[in-house]
Amino acid sequence: MVRSAPTAGILRCVDDTSGAATLELPPLLLGVRSRVMQVIDVFLVERRDEIGRLDPSAAVLVDELQRLLAAGGKRLRPGLCYLGFRAAGGDDGEPIVRAAAALELLHTFALVHDDVMDEATERRGAPTSSVRFAAELGWPSSAHGRAVAILVGDLAAAYASSLLRTSGFQADRLALAFRRFDRMQVEMAAGQYLDLLGAGRRDLPSAEHVAELKTGSYTFEGPLLVGAALGGAPAQTESVLEAYGRPAGEAFQLRDDVLDREAVAGATERVSALVDEALAALGGLEADPETVAALRALVESLRLGEW
Repeated sequence: MVRSAPTAGILRCVDDTSGAATLELPPLLLGVRSRVMQVIDVFLVERRDEIGRLDPSAAVLVDELQRLLAAGGKRLRPGLCYLGFRAAGGDDGEPIVRAAAALELLHTFALVHDDVMDEATERRGAPTSSVRFAAELGWPSSAHGRAVAILVGDLAAAYASSLLRTSGFQADRLALAFRRFDRMQVEMAAGQYLDLLGAGRRDLPSAEHVAELKTGSYTFEGPLLVGAALGGAPAQTESVLEAYGRPAGEAFQLRDDVLDREAVAGATERVSALVDEALAALGGLEADPETVAALRALVESLRLGEW
């Protein structure tokens, strides 16, 4: 679980238990983070009214999404979607912020379902959905709380697709973005299944494979390529972002494993090598200096042993 604390223009995310910093957001993404949350807040208010017209009691599902999002979070995936768009030469505006916000709702879906599978009791310092519903609804079994939590996650996934679809981009670019968006979800499911099997705890190659599927694709590479598709990126730009995003995403997950003391032998050294690989890929990116600097800062912050 993480909480966020702003320091000197940088959003530093801190592990609740150890106090060790886990990631820094460059200044460019702090503004994006705020704009994304404004979009999500308005969107969920509208959706709450909509579902309330079906039945007032069902509005509690949207209330829960609002509660979870208010508990904190880095908004890393929306930020990377925005950077992928900028790298493609896209013009800033409401459409890309709405599309980026869809990535945060997809992440919320993944977190809710992950907490159900892990039987977690806390997320970002607040009760998980299953715990909250089991307590507040007073049902005789914790299974009821888990069932409602699954529905909350399902709703977040549906809203993510809806927000992306109505972001305001032309149909051909949306079609390309959805191709990547859909692939993210498939890879995430496959990676989560392998993780449940314990495949990532066997050896370093297995851990990397699980990291690439479970988190790598949907944390770095996927959001970057969704943004790039919406920006009309040429093949060369897409290729560079992919070459950057894949090792960065793997490093992100392996680093979490190290911090959680669940890493296999060699993971710490591998994180450093993956960061170097991602940085080398950035050398081929033709984009504005601010975008390149933000991508560089993000992956540099994944290095271990710097705090």
